Amino acid sequence: MKIKFGSKIYESDEKTSFLNLAKAIGIDVKDLIAAKANDKIFDLLSPVPDTKEIELLDFNNPEGKKVFWHSSAHMLADAVKRLYPDALLGIGPSIDEGFYYDFYNLKVGDNDLKNLEKEMEKIAKENNRFERIASTKSEAEKKLSNEKFKLEILNDLPGEITFYRDGKFEDLCRGPHVVSTGMIKAIKLLKVSGAYWKGDSKREAMTRIYGISFPSKEELEEYLKFLEEKKLHDHKKIGRELELFEFLDISPGSPFMLPKGAIVYNELERLAREFDNKYDYKEVITPLIAKVDLWKISGHFDKYRENMFKVQPFESDEEFGLKPMNCPFHVLIFKSKTRSYRELPLRFADHGVLHRYELEGALDGLLRTRMFQQNDAHSFVSEDQIEDEIIYMLNELKEIYEIFDLKPIFIVATRPDQRIGEDELWDKAENALFNALKRVDYKFTVKEKDGAFYGPKIDVYVLDFTGRPESAYAASTIQVDFNLARRFDAKYIGKDDREHIPVVIHRSILGAFGRFMGIILSNTKGELPLWLSPVQVKILPINDDNKPYAKKIFDKLKENGIRVELDDSNSTLDRKIRDSQLEKVPYVVVIGEKEEKSKTIAIRDRSGKTKYNVNLDEFISDTKEKIEKRAKV
Repeated sequence: MKIKFGSKIYESDEKTSFLNLAKAIGIDVKDLIAAKANDKIFDLLSPVPDTKEIELLDFNNPEGKKVFWHSSAHMLADAVKRLYPDALLGIGPSIDEGFYYDFYNLKVGDNDLKNLEKEMEKIAKENNRFERIASTKSEAEKKLSNEKFKLEILNDLPGEITFYRDGKFEDLCRGPHVVSTGMIKAIKLLKVSGAYWKGDSKREAMTRIYGISFPSKEELEEYLKFLEEKKLHDHKKIGRELELFEFLDISPGSPFMLPKGAIVYNELERLAREFDNKYDYKEVITPLIAKVDLWKISGHFDKYRENMFKVQPFESDEEFGLKPMNCPFHVLIFKSKTRSYRELPLRFADHGVLHRYELEGALDGLLRTRMFQQNDAHSFVSEDQIEDEIIYMLNELKEIYEIFDLKPIFIVATRPDQRIGEDELWDKAENALFNALKRVDYKFTVKEKDGAFYGPKIDVYVLDFTGRPESAYAASTIQVDFNLARRFDAKYIGKDDREHIPVVIHRSILGAFGRFMGIILSNTKGELPLWLSPVQVKILPINDDNKPYAKKIFDKLKENGIRVELDDSNSTLDRKIRDSQLEKVPYVVVIGEKEEKSKTIAIRDRSGKTKYNVNLDEFISDTKEKIEKRAKV
């Protein structure tokens, strides 16, 4: 059997536990967290199953991190029960960065986290072994008689029931876990927030505690520095400070775009329209609601109904749905007349408003919302056009990404277990994605079983400010769908004068405009390029005498289509400059007696550099050119 650890491969046929096997082949086991075999993660103390290959996981492995953080969540629950024995346990999963645990009947705030951290550190020093304990359902019910949320989980559990014990604490869990609590040497509890049990606002309000942990204190210190930097890139904080958008409880998960935010949003939409026009997409506008029959035909009603909003007219039993996607509407437009092969590829673009019911706990500023518009399009093609059309879409993506200096990461997501359509069609769809990426020589990785229920896809991620692939943002997608047109009986007349079913390629380059806006705000810390900035130039007269000349400059810039503001308040010049810096304005024009006499302007850019005696017409011409070319300034 092959044993993989990091970049090294070992060979062994020894039948023992994963931990003993690692020792036998000479691996330093103090850093090992778990093992993987037959696509399943195991405790290190578990016996090695019949397999041809195993992988040993440490903290450098993403799956190893998840085990480490899930074990840390158990330690948090142990600490809470020690200090607050009346608290009831909910769930405690690992997340992308760290872990959380939900509790009921626990009244704590951020000021209480230090005491919980100390208790967790005490548990770590005890070095209690995580023991896996198999249980019958009746035994489990007795153990959990005072834990109503765990009992609810127990009643939904299929198959084997297991607990994990560390010291005196036991928790219902399928595992796996690290060998002992002593492996978790650095812990930081980050915040307390609220959540509803199972994400249902009609259920109990829980107290959620978030945390992070590491194998060493040095790694924790490095992470805490990263968190400080991350705050400067938080698009929600930037959005508030720059007065771009708001979120209000009256409509959870639906952004209110303020005047400046609407400018940024509309500029992104204008960019999308410009490229859609360049790449021969025909824009359509489709209804916001439709009878649920539409989504029953498309298959979304069965697979996606929990994410849809139901709409019902007053005094009527007829059910409608708010549209969560545009694709079924585009098929209806395709079907609205007889189509010929000469029309293919036929490309429809749609920026209509969409609504999806995301759980409240999943909402994340502009990055995950319930209401959004996206740079959405669908191409109707013949089978022999699929690869070329995918490459056509990738070319558009390349052009747009270059404007923002974004580095794409391509991931092909293949057929999920729950899907519609024949395997033969899935084979064709997946091969088309693979072949197209190979033809343009783009590197990609494969994510098995992560495709949509109707077809495989290329998901395109972009790096965030850290440059780490594991924290990249999902931005764009290209999806090949053999099933949608077939379900609607949409056809075109081929060269042979016979009817054929088109293939639908779903495509979104900018993704949701709000989400893309959030990504750009985060990556730039709000210092948007000149063409995208809501205020491109701010004019600051030094005193009252300079205000008339400043107003003339303001008018001239505005006449030339430059987004400009005039700060003629009575604040000091230093205060006005500081306000402009906080507002991330690309250019500040300072007007004093010297500028007025020479009929010139002084320009201060975002870096703090100032140019004097600048000719106004030259500045206007240069600025308009940069805006028109969408220069990266």
